[in-house]
Amino acid sequence: MTAIYIILGILGIALFFWLGYFLWSSSMEKYDYNIFNLGVIIRGLIAIGCMWFALIMMENTDGSSIVWIVVSVILWLWTFLETAFRANIFIAIFSIVYQLFAVFLIKQAINRVFK
Repeated sequence: MTAIYIILGILGIALFFWLGYFLWSSSMEKYDYNIFNLGVIIRGLIAIGCMWFALIMMENTDGSSIVWIVVSVILWLWTFLETAFRANIFIAIFSIVYQLFAVFLIKQAINRVFK
C-alpha cells in the first residue's frame, strides 16, 4: 500500500508541474503573456511582506493588521485581474496557485543568497 501512495504522490507532483508548464506555454503561445513575469513576482513579494507585517501587528488593537491583509489581498487581486485581462479567465484562475508557488520559490532563493 505504501508503494501505491508513493507512486500516486510522484504522479501528483508530475501532474502539478505539467499543468504549470501547460498554463505558461499556452499563455505565451496564444496571448504572448508570461504568467511568471517580473510584475507578478514583485507584487507577490510585496504581498508576502504585507502578510508578515500583519502577523507582527496582530496583537495591536488599532486594526493595522487588517490594513496589511487588505493590501495583500488587493495585490493578489491585481495579479489575478492582470492575468485575466491579458490572457483569459481560465488561465488566471489556475495560474494564481502557480504564481504564489513561484513567489515562494523566489523568496527562498533570495533568502539563500543573502545568508
